[in-house]
Amino acid sequence: MGGIFVSYRRSDSEGEAGRLFDDLAKHFGEDAVFMDVSAIEAGRDFRKAIEEGVTKCGVLLVVIGAGWLDAKDQGGARRLEDPSDFVRIETVSALKRDIAVIPVLVRGAKMPSAEQLPEDLKELAYRNCIELTHARWRSDIQLLIEALRRLVGDGSQVERAARFEATGSAETGGSQRKMAEPSKSEGGSSARIDPASQQRVSRELALSIGPIAGIVVRRAASRCSSVEELYLKVAEEIDSRDEREKFLRRRHDPGK
Repeated sequence: MGGIFVSYRRSDSEGEAGRLFDDLAKHFGEDAVFMDVSAIEAGRDFRKAIEEGVTKCGVLLVVIGAGWLDAKDQGGARRLEDPSDFVRIETVSALKRDIAVIPVLVRGAKMPSAEQLPEDLKELAYRNCIELTHARWRSDIQLLIEALRRLVGDGSQVERAARFEATGSAETGGSQRKMAEPSKSEGGSSARIDPASQQRVSRELALSIGPIAGIVVRRAASRCSSVEELYLKVAEEIDSRDEREKFLRRRHDPGK
């Protein structure tokens, strides 16, 4: 589970990338879609900033227009040959992590072959692509959204996962709450909940909130002193009162 990172070249597909961002943000939430590394603050190593951004994501969309492959820098060299090129760093970082990397073809672009790409980008040539056309944009974007839903879940799950990973806080009913401070045992150290119990709570919570349950339970477990406390803490993530009560009843009878 993670957010969606949109990689693009301004000179090649700025308009389409912006339109894509808007459509994905409407479905998955703005906090779940990442784009535009130009917002990196002055003085910060942009390579590390990009890697951190990609690390938060479960899918990288590489927007490829007609000029993506052969875009040149001021000296006339192909940008993709430059190890410090933003687009190259973003794509290579995702390929190294082996997350889903989806080439998104716009403006009639064709998929580049492995021979046309630098060594650390060759894997991109073997990733299935999706085409977005101006005439069929609405239907094309729906196909992409369906593909993303299969990879990262629905909109509420993706947005909640992205916020949870970024802030370490749970969100319920539109308000953010920080998780309680780690509970201490009599010896002064944080109590630990065994992995089997964490997996059981994760499975049961997933019935109500989806794949993000694993993230919620892992974070909460380090702050709880008992399985009972863990159930009560993670139940805050369930929006529906009926579902929340059903989840809490299962802590006494996991078979139900």
